[in-house]
Amino acid sequence: MSRLDTILYDKKFTCPHCEHHFTSKKTRLRRSHPIKRDPDFCEHYDDHSENPILYHIVVCPRCGYSFNDQFRKEVPTQLQQLTEEKITANWTQKDYTGIRTIPEAVATYKLAIFAAGIHHEPHCVMAGLCLRLAWLYRYQNKKPEERRFLTLALGEYEASYQEGDYMRAGMSEIKLIYLIGELHRQLGDYNQALRFFSKVIEHPLKVNEPQMVRAARDQWQNMREDMKNRQKKADKNHTDIT
Repeated sequence: MSRLDTILYDKKFTCPHCEHHFTSKKTRLRRSHPIKRDPDFCEHYDDHSENPILYHIVVCPRCGYSFNDQFRKEVPTQLQQLTEEKITANWTQKDYTGIRTIPEAVATYKLAIFAAGIHHEPHCVMAGLCLRLAWLYRYQNKKPEERRFLTLALGEYEASYQEGDYMRAGMSEIKLIYLIGELHRQLGDYNQALRFFSKVIEHPLKVNEPQMVRAARDQWQNMREDMKNRQKKADKNHTDIT
């Protein structure tokens, strides 16, 4: 038995749309160990095939409906026909239930984002899909695509923060605020990043999540130092020119 055989397993699913019964690969989290984690929680593995986010999306092989465990458990009656027209009618019977490559995982996230849009899933759900898709592009070093989906994730997380639907996904307010700050940082908006990191540091419930507070404080300090260095460099260049 290979190492991958001990990490992946077949989990039973029932499609929320067509009620087809099937199995799809999932990861035993206790047996997969990341070698590093980025500030936005993206985890890196020696072997991409054991990365849990490759199997985060479940795709029904019969009808093409794609979902994760944060989607509604049943497709509402009023959306059944729309799902049939927009998804199933265009489905080409692809099978994503086995071991996945990164490009195959990318395809599953795009399918899930499309389904989430049709079904008006909460902003926090859409944000998580976009963020994980950005990570997949990061693994491939596809910077424009990564930036595109980081931007989409940020917009959805900010909408979730405003509307409060993040609580449905089990995400704490402190973690959400930190993530918004971190995405602003990655996208180059340091002023907004500092603003949200400060919200984490000053949050009334910060004692409950010391790791998030520590991460926000570290990023806040790193950015302040970086901004000072940039200003010194700009001032020096200006002096040299004059």
